[in-house]
Parts: sequence; C-alpha cells; structure tokens
Amino acid sequence: MSGYDLRSAIEHSVGHFWQESYGNLYPTLARMAEEQLVKLDPEDGSSGDRIRKVYRVTAAGRKALAEWLRRPVLPHVERNELLLKLFFGAQVGPKDSLAQVERSRAEAESLLAVLRLIDQEVRPARKDDPEFAYEHLSIRAGLIGLEAHLRWCDEAREALARLKPTTGSAKKGRSR
Repeated sequence: MSGYDLRSAIEHSVGHFWQESYGNLYPTLARMAEEQLVKLDPEDGSSGDRIRKVYRVTAAGRKALAEWLRRPVLPHVERNELLLKLFFGAQVGPKDSLAQVERSRAEAESLLAVLRLIDQEVRPARKDDPEFAYEHLSIRAGLIGLEAHLRWCDEAREALARLKPTTGSAKKGRSR
C-alpha cells in the first residue's frame, strides 16, 4: 500500500481505537524501509507525473510484527482532552462544561452507530474467518467502551445540572 492507502485502511479498520497522522506515518514508513521491514516499490501514479510509493512487508517485517505482537503492552495514561477540560471546568462554569459533555456524547453516539452497523453487517459475513474472531474483539471493546462513555455522559449531565453558574476563576486564592 501507499502511505495514503495505509492511512485510509487504518481509518476504516482500527480507526475507532488507533489514529495515525500522515506526519507520523510517512517518517515511520521511511524508517521501516531503512530497517528493511518494508520494501519500497515505486510505481507510476495514476495522477500524471507523480510517482506513487508502494510499500510491501518483507519477511523481516513479518517477523518483527510477530515479535511486537508477543511483547507485553506497557501501561500508559490515556490523554483525554474532555476530562482535562472538565477538571478545570470551574473556571468557565457548568454551562460550558455541559456543552463539552454534550458534544462528546453526540460524537460517541455517532461512532457507536457506525460500530453497531459494522458488527451487524460484517460479523455474519465473516463468521467463518478465523482472523475475524481477533478483529471482533476490538469492535466489542469499542462498543462496550462507547456504551460506558454514554452512561458517564448522562451522569456528568446530572452532576453539572446541580452546579451553580460561575464566572471566571471560581477558586480564587487556590491554585493547583
């Protein structure tokens, strides 16, 4: 695949839990080519003079992938901008914080609808595909995680509705 094709495949497969920018993808592909994990096969592009760079996984790349898949996952802290904004929400008050929660809820509902559609349409068609059992685990995690997020959004709505409006710095004299 080309870098463009790879990013598109990421968006349509693992995009509900893994995002990759072109700014990170192309340098990574170049590094992998240097390490001979992928092979670069320049092809004539369909858009005029432009040469399309197509990468193919090498045997060494497949071996490195298998080794990476066997390594334990390191614990990490997820970066969650919504939670960070809510943590400091007293600075703007419940109305603005509620707007953040509502936007997040709407996005989660949309993504949940997409994952449910994928689950309903893809699962029956691929039920005999041994690879799909593994892929389906990520779909289920997405479904369960989004359902939990929607429940949390409902709790956050209720909690924010009970708060009194504030203006500016609600905790004057107190710093974190």
